[in-house]
Amino acid sequence: MQSVYLMSGGFDLALIIEGRTLKEVASFVAQKLAPIENVTATATHFVLKKYKDKGVIYETPEKDERGKLSI
Repeated sequence: MQSVYLMSGGFDLALIIEGRTLKEVASFVAQKLAPIENVTATATHFVLKKYKDKGVIYETPEKDERGKLSI
């Protein structure tokens, strides 16, 4: 687990975790989080793409047009 945040709104806490596979993340949630006393529900979300992280902007690489034929 990398980070834990107290949240406003519909959730009490946000936990930031990393896993090598979806199965690894699911196992962490099922075996470590869900059994904790007073945990009544969890919601798992995945980062699909990073645009900016810790001040670093992730740019989309330009498409390589080499090898395409123009007719």
